[in-house]
Amino acid sequence: MRVFYIFNLNKEVYNIYKETPSVLFNFFKNLYYMKKEELDYGKSIFKQVALNFNKEKLDLKIYIMLHNKLKYLKRKEEHIINDLYHNEISIMKIKRTYIVINCNKNFTDFFNILNYEYNNCFVCDFINDDYFYLSNIKKLV
Repeated sequence: MRVFYIFNLNKEVYNIYKETPSVLFNFFKNLYYMKKEELDYGKSIFKQVALNFNKEKLDLKIYIMLHNKLKYLKRKEEHIINDLYHNEISIMKIKRTYIVINCNKNFTDFFNILNYEYNNCFVCDFINDDYFYLSNIKKLV
């Protein structure tokens, strides 16, 4: 099982670190493992690096794009892809400051939608020490 955290980088940060994504990954990983007493400091730094997602707009857009597909289900705050044909189960939760996707594969169809909507998304899987820009993802058919 993979757990992907997706952040919408501000354009300046994206341009500075697009060739050195490991620096960004280490930044987000430090925030992820930050102690509770350091959270205020972490939030102020985070706001300088990442932009908020338009939660309502993105939520509606995904629903409109996928609601008529058999593999898609929306339950409260969760968007779910249960695609038996491609053996994919993905659950996406959209927060204001990040998106989290639980997936049984290394790639989910949600990546294509997010990449289309947001140009500067950075994806982190802290458990597996994996990271990438959504714009660099290519799905093999």
